[in-house]
Amino acid sequence: MPEMASPVEQNLPPLRYAILNPTTSVNIWSLFDKEGASYENYAVKGEYWPRLYHLAAPNNELTPLLADGFPSLITQEGEFLTATLTLLPDLTWSDGSPLSATDVAFTVNTALEFELGLNWAVFYNKKILHHLEAIDAQTIKYYFSSIPNAGDWQQGALIGVFASQSYWEPKVAEVKKLLPLTEDNLLMAEYQIQIDALQAEAEIIAENMPNLNQKSTEYRAHEKLLIDRQFRRDSFKKKLELAQREKREKFTAARAALYALDDAREPLAGLWQLSAEEEGYIENIALVSSHFETTRYTTYQRDAAIQALLANETDFILTPHGLTSDDISHLSEDPAIHFTESRRNNIRFLAFNHNRTPLDDIALRRALSCLIDPEFLATEILDGAVNPALGWIHPENIGWYPGQIEPPCTGLDADARLAAGVRQLKMAGYLWEQEPSPNHAGKGLKIPSGEDFPSITIIAPSDDPSRANAAIHIEAMVRSLGIPITAESIPADDLFFAVYGGGDYDLAIVGWSLSLFPDYLCDFFSEGNFYNYSNAAVNTKCTQFLRTSDISQAREQLFQIEVYLLDDLPAVPLFSTKVTEAYRNFSLPFDGFLDGFGSGLYGAPALLKPEK
Repeated sequence: MPEMASPVEQNLPPLRYAILNPTTSVNIWSLFDKEGASYENYAVKGEYWPRLYHLAAPNNELTPLLADGFPSLITQEGEFLTATLTLLPDLTWSDGSPLSATDVAFTVNTALEFELGLNWAVFYNKKILHHLEAIDAQTIKYYFSSIPNAGDWQQGALIGVFASQSYWEPKVAEVKKLLPLTEDNLLMAEYQIQIDALQAEAEIIAENMPNLNQKSTEYRAHEKLLIDRQFRRDSFKKKLELAQREKREKFTAARAALYALDDAREPLAGLWQLSAEEEGYIENIALVSSHFETTRYTTYQRDAAIQALLANETDFILTPHGLTSDDISHLSEDPAIHFTESRRNNIRFLAFNHNRTPLDDIALRRALSCLIDPEFLATEILDGAVNPALGWIHPENIGWYPGQIEPPCTGLDADARLAAGVRQLKMAGYLWEQEPSPNHAGKGLKIPSGEDFPSITIIAPSDDPSRANAAIHIEAMVRSLGIPITAESIPADDLFFAVYGGGDYDLAIVGWSLSLFPDYLCDFFSEGNFYNYSNAAVNTKCTQFLRTSDISQAREQLFQIEVYLLDDLPAVPLFSTKVTEAYRNFSLPFDGFLDGFGSGLYGAPALLKPEK
C-alpha cells in the first residue's frame, strides 16, 4: 500500500451510514452462507475480506484488485481444465502477516469441502470448480471438472472472498473431523452398484417369466429368484437411504460448528481496521480512503433514521428497499439532501402458457405485443413508478446489455399499434364478424380453425399494485381486438402455484429478481421451461452460452438469444421497479446504479467524496 498521511492528520470528516437493523456476530463462513446472511451484515462487513478482482462500478468490468493482471486461458490438463493467475507481490493482511496464494486455495477448498451455500456456492460452484492449488506464494491454479461459463468464472470464482489460512486452518481442522469420511462415499457408491445390478437382474427375470408356464417348476424358480432380487435390492436401498441421511446430518453438524468458530482478532483486508464496536454503533477505519476519517455505522429505527438524515447526524440510509413516497416527501424539505433514482435489477413480464391454443400461435403473441407499449404503460398507466423494460437485459447491466433490440410496433401510436395487430392476425387466418378499429372493438373473432376465440384470463398478484394495474390495462388493450379476456387479481402464492406448479393459467404477469450474469434467459426459455415454450435455436444458443468462459463469445451468443426471443415472443417484457435513495455531505460518482447504491456500497468510501 502507498504511504499516506493518517486521516486524523488530514482533518477529514467521517462517513456516516444509518442501518435499520443491527448486525449479528457472524464469522466469514456464516456471513456468506444462509446462516449469517442479512443485508446489514453484508453492508457493514462485506468488504472486510479481500477479493482477487471486483466488478468495477458502473460498468461491472472485471478489474484486478490483488491479482497481477488477468488469469491465463483455461486449458485441458488430464481429467481437469485448468487456469492460473498471479498475485501482486508483497501483500499483507491488516495485522501485517503475509497474504499469499495459500490463503486463496485454503478458503476455496474449505468452502468446497463443506459444500457451503448461498454466496459461497455462487463464488465457488462445486459442480464446476473441483479444487485450487497454490503453486507458489504468488501463483494460484484452478482445477475445473467441466468448462466454466462467464458466471462461474469471471463473475463467480474470480470475485469471491478469501480469508487468512494461518488464522483459520487450525480452527477449521478440528471442525473437519465432523465431515463425512471418504469411506462413507465409497460405501454409498457400492450400495448403488448393488442396487443397479439387482434391478437389472430382476428386469431380465421378469421379462422371461411371461414365456413360461405358470404351473411349471421353472416358473416357480424364476418367481423365487425375482422375489430374492427385489428383496435384496430393497434392502440395499434402505441402507443407501440411511447412509445418505447420516451424510446430510454430518454436513449439517460440521457446518454449524464452522459457523460457530470464534473470529476474534482475525486479520482482515488491508482496506479495513475495526476501530470500535458497541451496541448500535460500529466504526471502521478505511486505510486507503483519502476522503474520510472513518466509516461509521449506526443502527436506527426507520423513522429515527429519516430524522437523523434531516438533522445531519447521518449521511446515507443503507436499506435494500429504498425510500417510500412519504420518506421522500419528508426529506425533500431539506435542500441539503440529494436524491438518486435507480432501476431495480428485476423484471415483470407477460407470460403465455404455450400449452394452450391459440396462445401457442406466434401471430397472436405478436399481435398482443403490438398492443402493449411498455413506455406508455410505465409512464402513463403506472405514473412513472416503474421503468419500462424494452428487452430482457437492462441497459444499466453494462457489459451484458446488447443494445436495444426493438420489439414489434416500437414507435407507433395506439391506433397504429391496433392496426398492426389486426394485420398480424388477418395474415394468420383470424377473422372477425366486425373488424376492430380505433372507434370500436372487434366482434365475433374466430381462430384460423374456424372456432370461436376461447375466453382467456390474465392473472396478476393482488399484493402488487403495479402488476395488478398493468393487467387491467392489458385487458382493455386485448379486448379492443375482440378477444374475450378477463383480468383477475389473485394472491401471489396462488399465482406462483398456477404458473410454476399446476400450469393452470392462460396469461400471467410474473416477476423475478435478476442476476448480473444473464443466464436467467436460458432458465426462462430454454428446454424444460415452465411456460411450455420450445425453440430449438434458443436451446442451441443457450447450450453454447452456458459453456463458454470467453466474455466476447458469451456476449455475442447472448445477443443472438435476445434476438430470437424478441422475434418469437415467448413472453413480453413489461417493466422493472425503481429504488430511490437520499444522501447528504458527499457526492456520488455517477447518476443511478443498477439496484441502487445502498445495495452495492458495502461501506466502501473509495467511490465517494465529500461535497466540500
